[in-house]
Amino acid sequence: MKRFVICIVLALTVPARSASTQERMKIILDTDPGTDIDDAWALAFVIQHAGFEPLGVTITDADTPARARIACKLLHQTGRGNLPVAVGRQTPTPPGRIDHQFSWAEDFTAVRPVPISAADFIVEQVKRYPGQVTLIAVGPLQNVADALRKEPRLGEYCKRVVLMSGCIYGTATEPSKSKPEWNVVASTADAQLVYAAGLPLTIVPLDATTRVQLQETERDRVRRHRSPLTTALEVLYRLWLSGPSSRMTLHDQLAVAETASPGTFFTKKENLRLRVDDQGYTQIDPQRGKPVTVCFEPKRDAFMEFYIGQLTASGSR
Repeated sequence: MKRFVICIVLALTVPARSASTQERMKIILDTDPGTDIDDAWALAFVIQHAGFEPLGVTITDADTPARARIACKLLHQTGRGNLPVAVGRQTPTPPGRIDHQFSWAEDFTAVRPVPISAADFIVEQVKRYPGQVTLIAVGPLQNVADALRKEPRLGEYCKRVVLMSGCIYGTATEPSKSKPEWNVVASTADAQLVYAAGLPLTIVPLDATTRVQLQETERDRVRRHRSPLTTALEVLYRLWLSGPSSRMTLHDQLAVAETASPGTFFTKKENLRLRVDDQGYTQIDPQRGKPVTVCFEPKRDAFMEFYIGQLTASGSR
């Protein structure tokens, strides 16, 4: 009888913590779907992860209205059409580039973007929830830079800024040769502003992301799940494929994973002082660089099991 009474007392005095009562992480995803395939698959990760409370999606780089239609259609088909999509400024599309994924949503009008710019949306949300919002930027940095121009104290309002960005030491195939990474070099002046702003910044660079590619067995797991989400991802994947040997490199998804569970999916992190030079290289510069947390050495198998599990969760749409 005493044991029974003690159990009741403990149950009344120790608060229960369940997934439904824990506070979810407020997220804005800044992305450029339609060119590489990892952006759409990263957006799927964001809306599937139970620990996230997405506040909205902002669209960056080149033909931003066309990119926004992809995001709107993906959200609509998965029952998340109420999630705001805000469009960033258009920039020139590189000559000769054809983005076949655009055809998937070229006539889509059921859901439209919100009538404010991406930069305004970012500033509005971080000020509405000061110190609570994590901004994940996985494309060129026009929107983040524009938000900084509107609100130079952006870093004081953000909980954290996580980028898929940069290349420090080298890639998986050339580990001792750094290179200008696309999200940096595509808009170098904007990247320079973002890296120099003193944001609470974490980056997942090519050093890490080029080590993780989607295998056919993993793609099959997603394809066989047969939900509206996984069907949309498979269609976009087929539009992206350039040949039977094509494999998605999971650049953007690794940035989302680092946000979801900091440090869990990387063996090594370094705190480095970085700056972006005029050629788009992300350089270590102890004198002029700003502090950045850099993720290296991804735990590929653990990450992939977690990620595929998110996309194929029993409650997925």
